[in-house]
Amino acid sequence: MAERFDFVVIGNSAAGLQALRTLRKHDRNATVAIIDREDCPAYSRVLTPYYVGGKTGRDNLFIVDHGYYQGSGITTLFGSSVVSLDADGHQLELADGRRFAFGKLLLATGAEARNLTVTSERSSTLRHMADAEKLEALMQTARSITAIGAGLVSLPLLSHAPVSAEKHLVVGSDRIFSRVVDAEASALLEERFLKAGLQLHKRDDVVAIDEGERLQLTLASGGRLVSDMLIVGKGVTPNTGLARTAGLQVEDGILIDDFCRTSHADIYAAGDAAEGRDFVTGEPTIQGNWVTAVEQGENAALNMLGMTCVYAGSLKNNITEVFGIDIAAIGHCQDDAPQSVGAYDKSTGRYRRVFLDEQRRMIGATLIGETNDAGIYYHWVRTRSVFPGEKALHRSNTYASVMQGLA
Repeated sequence: MAERFDFVVIGNSAAGLQALRTLRKHDRNATVAIIDREDCPAYSRVLTPYYVGGKTGRDNLFIVDHGYYQGSGITTLFGSSVVSLDADGHQLELADGRRFAFGKLLLATGAEARNLTVTSERSSTLRHMADAEKLEALMQTARSITAIGAGLVSLPLLSHAPVSAEKHLVVGSDRIFSRVVDAEASALLEERFLKAGLQLHKRDDVVAIDEGERLQLTLASGGRLVSDMLIVGKGVTPNTGLARTAGLQVEDGILIDDFCRTSHADIYAAGDAAEGRDFVTGEPTIQGNWVTAVEQGENAALNMLGMTCVYAGSLKNNITEVFGIDIAAIGHCQDDAPQSVGAYDKSTGRYRRVFLDEQRRMIGATLIGETNDAGIYYHWVRTRSVFPGEKALHRSNTYASVMQGLA
């Protein structure tokens, strides 16, 4: 007979860990298990570029240690993969044949990095600890580093690479961070990255890799690059296979309602595999950021406990540092917004642009330079605040001075 748990969580990153914390905060007696294919405690993927670049140690990546799970009375099944899910039978099976029954289940299965059709032993994506360890080893001796994809993987990794290394970025589109920030912000960042030594190859791709003492990379444009390693940051694909074969509703991600519940009453989903309502547009989306994963993990856990809790919808909230420049993108911050207002101080490099709906309520913001006030902009978007006026964009980043803009 299969061992039974009241709650089972599949996935040990932001959503899964927050779900565990929430379950234990409100119920110390329920039986809880967590399953993850990586054989280690939860760690911060946000910090992995710093580790790869030698800016922090591997041990500093971990959010909790093994003692956290033991002390919380949580059964850990690390280094284990779930191969089948019987939704109606409330059972799941691991790759080693073990079976477990559950009362309620959370799918926090995350996503997998997309790879190139051409690969090398000296190329890697960055999604798991093993990827970070491989890239860290390669980067230690690399004289020239090439990355493909101008998003939140390639650019941070290049920026934390050794200063002495030659850095190339191959971009399929006509601008960097095209899915993250608006066009004006992208142009400003590109100018500053080029000054920092980045060599940019736009509207191009890596189509062949010739091995040798160094990698010979052939580009779609016909150009060639000599490099010691290749970073692949081509985006991710949600891990939906388990849900799909179990008969749950799946589109791009596992479809969830406003309670983070899937199409099965006792199965929930959160994080990078979950597709739910966008706070601004109301459309189904996969937000793919740490904050959303934490919010959804907590919401799912509360509803698994029977504490009815509506999730207002996910919101983009990406904050990073690239080549020493702080960048934040919050909410809907693309050029198709009904209105936008911006301010740029060339002397300081401080850039602010807010995006507004037809009622001049804030739906998004892009911040370059200082990002200490990102939480305030996030609050304004979450509360659908009316834009207080352009003076707010020119104030310093202290809480008090920004809030004066509301007066």
